[in-house]
Amino acid sequence: MACQRDIIIKLKNYIESNGIVLNIGQNKARGNKGFFKTNNYSYRIDISKNLNDEEAAKVMVHELIHFIHYKNDKSLKSPEFIFKDKYNLYEDDLLKLTVDSVPKDFAQNIYEKKECLKKECEKISAKIKKIYPDIKLSDKNNRIEKEIRKTELKYLIKYDRVKVLCGFKPKIYSTDNLLNDFPLIEQEQADYIKLCSLKRKLNRINRRISGLNRYYTNPAELLARSFEYYFLKPAYMKRLT
Repeated sequence: MACQRDIIIKLKNYIESNGIVLNIGQNKARGNKGFFKTNNYSYRIDISKNLNDEEAAKVMVHELIHFIHYKNDKSLKSPEFIFKDKYNLYEDDLLKLTVDSVPKDFAQNIYEKKECLKKECEKISAKIKKIYPDIKLSDKNNRIEKEIRKTELKYLIKYDRVKVLCGFKPKIYSTDNLLNDFPLIEQEQADYIKLCSLKRKLNRINRRISGLNRYYTNPAELLARSFEYYFLKPAYMKRLT
């Protein structure tokens, strides 16, 4: 712990010597582990209060590299100020470091959840297909929706939970309470509503995976993560690359 604290103090002194306002453990860094912000010629780095000393040190290096990157490339898009025209030669090694830095259980959990949702969608779709053979997972089914839209069940085609005004008293419908809210619902309609809900969840996971892929393969992030290893775990970095 004392070693980590010494590293943090040295990093803090160096960061602040560059005219950067540094906030360690004072806020949640906008929901991130760390955050680098610039406004014309003023600079600020926030380190989340939710981190231990080891994590804080890594994030301080990470955000410091974003500052150095910004000073050389305001777009924060290209690491060529370091690698010149040879970035492509090092990109695979930087990706290896990134893969190593992502918690394995995190990646496993999100992909397992995606596969579970896909299988559930396929199972329900196969069930509905016995009554509506033209149903497709990739598209809505107009025949089923035509019947559903004749009732207040229609709101759950697009939303998992919705508040509907009924006179002076609002009513809340939810896919989690489907059979209680609509006790006379036909089974294929209930299955279709559940399928719509599952597809929304699957789309959210796919968007999250796409966003994470963009983030983790972003050249600026690859560069910053490589310097985490370079400064804090140089021997380990050599073994990985």
